[in-house]
Amino acid sequence: MSDKFVIEIKKRAWYEWLLWVIWAAVEIFIVQNAFASGRELEPRAETIFWIAFVVIFIFGITIWLMRRHK
Repeated sequence: MSDKFVIEIKKRAWYEWLLWVIWAAVEIFIVQNAFASGRELEPRAETIFWIAFVVIFIFGITIWLMRRHK
């Protein structure tokens, strides 16, 4: 009996790639705003941006983990 391993590569739809690019752009935008707020000595705005970054980052990772087995 011959055991063969098959690797299956599934292509993603174009809109999934577009959504990941938008997610990454939003993350970069939020990090830039957080650093700028920190340099301008705006601790409240900086905190809000860092919290938004973490929430959106966790959301993106969660979606990726849920969809990687499909």
